[in-house]
Parts: sequence; structure tokens; C-alpha cells
Amino acid sequence: MPARSLAQQLAAKQREISVAEFFERNRQILGFDNPLRALLTTVKEGVDNALDACEEAQVLPEVRVEIAREGADRVRVSVEDNGPGILKREIPNVFARLLYGSRFHANRQSRGQQGIGISAAVLYAGLTTARPAKITSKVEEEEAAHVVELLIDTQKNLPRVLSEDLTLWDRPHGTRVELLLKAKYQRGRQSPFEYLKGTAIVNPHARIVLTEPDGTRVTYERVSEEVPPVPKEVAPHPYGLELGELGSRLKAARYSSLTETLLKERAGVSPRAAREVLSAAGLTGKEAPGDVHGEELERLLAALHSVPLVPPTVDCLSPIGPLLIKRGLRNVLGEVRPDFYAPPVSRPPRVRGGFPFLVEVGLVYGGGLPVDQPIQLLRFANRVPLLFQQGACAITAAVEQMDWRRYGLDQRGGAGLPVGPALLLVHLASTKVPFTSEAKEAIAPDPEIEKELTLALQAAARHLRTHLSRRGRRDQASEKFAIIQRILPKLAEKTAHLVDRPVPDLTPVITRIMDIVFVDLTSPEGAGPTVRAEITNYTPRPRVLETFLEMPAALLGSATFAPAPDGTDPGLGRAWWTLAKLAPNARTALSVSFPPGTEVDASDLSFYVAGVDEAHLLGAEPLPGDWDIRLPRAVIEAAQDAGEPLPAADETEVDYDAAEASEGARDDD
Repeated sequence: MPARSLAQQLAAKQREISVAEFFERNRQILGFDNPLRALLTTVKEGVDNALDACEEAQVLPEVRVEIAREGADRVRVSVEDNGPGILKREIPNVFARLLYGSRFHANRQSRGQQGIGISAAVLYAGLTTARPAKITSKVEEEEAAHVVELLIDTQKNLPRVLSEDLTLWDRPHGTRVELLLKAKYQRGRQSPFEYLKGTAIVNPHARIVLTEPDGTRVTYERVSEEVPPVPKEVAPHPYGLELGELGSRLKAARYSSLTETLLKERAGVSPRAAREVLSAAGLTGKEAPGDVHGEELERLLAALHSVPLVPPTVDCLSPIGPLLIKRGLRNVLGEVRPDFYAPPVSRPPRVRGGFPFLVEVGLVYGGGLPVDQPIQLLRFANRVPLLFQQGACAITAAVEQMDWRRYGLDQRGGAGLPVGPALLLVHLASTKVPFTSEAKEAIAPDPEIEKELTLALQAAARHLRTHLSRRGRRDQASEKFAIIQRILPKLAEKTAHLVDRPVPDLTPVITRIMDIVFVDLTSPEGAGPTVRAEITNYTPRPRVLETFLEMPAALLGSATFAPAPDGTDPGLGRAWWTLAKLAPNARTALSVSFPPGTEVDASDLSFYVAGVDEAHLLGAEPLPGDWDIRLPRAVIEAAQDAGEPLPAADETEVDYDAAEASEGARDDD
């Protein structure tokens, strides 16, 4: 028998490997490269699955995470939720088979899509401790919960069930995952504690409870009672498709004609647009989709990219929304007490590679945030915090490339993270997030995403610049007002004593000097927590003022007002009054009281005033333009009589720094 050639010998050694075996040997790809990171990845995958399951069932999520030490280098992790549960026959595949899932082909936003996350945690746990994962799951139709212990057969990428049992569970439905793995727990910037804190910010509808190894219990209560609507599955959008992608999609089309395929399997293609695309491509539309190739395919792709199409809808995405971004930040950052919450920015949806995406940005400033350190950057993708690889992320690159000095923050050389008491939240929502790796820790560079990130960051930064400008003017006016109130009474008293006359009323003098409406917020002691707003008209003309009070929505129901407001909005936590015409030098007051024991003070409430220009307002903020509120006729007439401009209709489109107006316009382009 002739000796085998080298090629034959090499061919004999080749064999197929399973995906589980590949990731077993390359676990760092999935985020299990060290004990600290392995624990965070395990918690992350369990919580992501829990939130996705609850939202798909339209259940307000209640997620419990317990972490306990077992020995010097082992940690037991359990993640429990109140989702719909998992059928017994599906438990082994869901938790012990990589690349098994229901969302990979669904063109809609979700936290997990590849079917790798939780099964990778089971793989790592079995690899490092040889202990099985314990899954407890109950569906609403069954009286008992199923308990399954399993491992992954890495050579076959199949589950190996070790035991099955039934148990009574007090939950009507839900799932609990328990894993013993080699890991290490400690608090820090890249810990389960910080991950759950960030998750609570961008998922304000969830109640999250963390029990740490030392028994410390951390609870993030929900501040919204509305479950986000389930994103709808939509067809891919033609913008951004590559030639090969378009060809493979046409070959897999379910319809017999090219026209039907364009109309029913492509988002954004209207009948008008389909006719224009086919005309530009030199096609009739009667062709079978699978028969379009070569030059015809190239002409069709060029036409799809050049003809104006309907923009993608937001139905397939689940943005947080400006209101819930602000509520989430207030809920988690309450102890920091920032001075300023910029109106959150939510960009309209765009398309990259046929997949819709949008960018949201929230910004807070001041309070207890550190002044001499780089700003805190919170990165999120599909409502999931990104804690690792910050330097490799497109979000970080977009922040560092902006010149934040124009907006009031320190930044050496006009590049890098700015320095100052600010926190920046950036969220990317997409049906397909371009992560740099399967660990889903950073967003890869992409021109379309980078452009949207820059526009959203610039819009938020303009709000900050406006606030700092207003604060500077307010501080100057406050200093001037304090000096006048301190010096004039003493001067009047001495002068009156010299001429042997009564001390005069200085209010008219202060009015002529200051020309402001002054709002003095105090928290007088009494039967319960009370915040009082005393409003004085130090201007030479009468004023009709519209006053708004904003507070956490949970406080509004227990508040007592004097006088009673003209209206309230419980969902937004707002109350408002149209005050009677306030004469020059006249004063009026509003107060809000809460039951004894309520933790609230003046800094928890925001007062806004319409009917006076911001240059003549001290102690409160002008009515935000993005509230889009129609002012009462009396307020409009009073502003017109005074010759003052009304609040801007849309603050997001106004650049308040005239010296940089043209520069800002170039940025927006």
C-alpha cells in the first residue's frame, strides 16, 4: 500500500468542531477572561434575559439577583424574574445549547439575539467548577415548577440533563437560574452593582433587588408603571444594504415578482418609490427575484440607494424616551442632587446596513458630581449598560472628538473626555447593534452611527451651555441683589437718623435698580415638610405670571397646595397657577406641603415662570421651550404689553450663544 501524501495526512486530521467547543477554548471572546469580568457577564446575561422575557409578556419586571461566596474563589449567582416562564421541553435548549434562540432572525430591538449569553454562562460555570446549572421555571398554566439540573456537552453543543424534578413555588410564573462559578465579587466601576445601577436608569419600569455577599440589600424601585411596548418585527430597509446581501435576500424571497418583493419584504418602499426604483434600474418588476443578478442587481441596488424612500419607523425599536430618561436619572442619582437636568435628546430613527437605529442622550450637571475629574460617561445599547472597553467604543470616540470648551466644560486641547461636574448618558437603540465582539461591550465605529451620536451630543451640550449662561447671569444678579439689600437699608437708616426723618420704604428704589421678578424658595419648619415660593415683582410694570411646579410624580398625589393650583398632571408630576396681576413692588406666595416624614426639600422641586423674560427673572427658571405648552391669553397679553419676547417654542432649535451661532449651524449640518 503506497504511503499517504502529506496532504492526505493533514486531511485525515481535520474534523468539525462545535460552537460550544470553540467558545470553551476562547471564553475571553464572550467576556469570561478573568474572575471579576466573568461574574459581571453572568449577572448581565441573566438580567438581560429576565427583562426581555418580562417585556415580551408585558409584565412589569421584578428581578432579584443574589450573589454569595462559596470558598475562596467560588461564587454562587442566582437571577430570578417574574416573567412568563419557560416550557419544560425548552429549558435544556435555552440554557445549554449555544446559538439557540428565537430573536436572531427577528428584525426588531431586543437585548439578546444570538442565543449565546446565558448558555455561555452555563458553559463557563461547568468548565470552572464542574457543577451543573439549576433552572427553576414555572408557567402560569401549571401548578408546580420544573427544576432541571444540566451541563453542556461541548463536543456536540447539546444539553446534558442530570436531573429533573417538580417543586411548589410561590410565584404564579417566572424563572430562576442558579450557577456556581469561579469568580470574584467587589464593588467598582465594572461590577454587578454598577451594572444594575445603570440598568435601573434606562429601565425605570423595572424593580431590581441585589443581595451582595455580605448580606447588603440594594433595591432600585420602579418609577414608571408602564411596560415598554413590544417592538414590532419589520422588514429590512434598503438603505445600507450591500450587493451580496441584496442578492441573497432576493433569492430567498417568498413572492414570485420583483415588485411584490420590494413592496412586501422591504421597509420604506411605497408603490411610488417601487415604480421609480424599477424605472431607474431598467427593470419591469415582473422578473422573478431570484433571477436578478449581475449588472441588473447592481443597477437595482444603486436605484434603491438613490431614490427617496420612507424613513424607518420607530415601531421596531424601544427607545427610552426623554421623560423616562429624566425619571431614571432622578431615581438613581437622587443622592447626588444635580443642579441641572438637561432636556434629554432623542434623535429620529436612521438606517445603517438595512437596520434602523436611533440615539438618545441625557445630561446632568452640578450637585455632588466631582468638579476636578473627567465627566461620568454612561454607555448603553438596547437598554443594556456597557461597562468594558470604553476606549474602543464609538460612543466614547464621539464624546472625545467634540470641543466641549464651547459648551462650558474644561477639555485640554479640545479632545478627550472633558472635565467637570457632569454625567452623560448615551443610548443606542437598534435592531442590530454593531458590537466589536460577542461579549457586547463596545460599539464598533460606523459613519452613520457616529454622525447621529455627534448631533445628539451637540443638542444636549447646547442645553448645558444655555444653563451655564443663565446661571452666570443669575449669579451676577443675585450678588448685586444681595449687596443692594445689605447696603441700602444701612444707608437709609443712617441718612434718616442724620436728618431726623423716618426710614423710607426702599422697595421702589430696589425696583428701579434691579428690574427683576424675584422668586425666593424656602423650606420653613412646620407640621410637615413644606416648600414656599415667595414671588416679588421688582419691575416697574404689572405682571401676569404663569407658574409651574415640577416634582417626582410619586410626590404629587400626597402634596397639599396653597392656593390650589389651576391644574395638575399626575403623570408628569406638574402643577400650575396663573397668578393674578402682580403690581410693581407687590408680593405673592405659593406653598406646597407634604405629610410628616416625607423626604423632600426645595431642591427636589423645580419652579418655572412664564410671562417674564429670563433676563428679568431671578430664583426660578423660564418655562422650558420643549414642554410645548400653550400659555393663557392673559400671560401672552402681559408679555406683549411689556414688549418682551415669549419663551421659545422649541428650545432644542435655539442657539443662545450669538457669538457662535454660525459655528453651531455648521455642526448641525
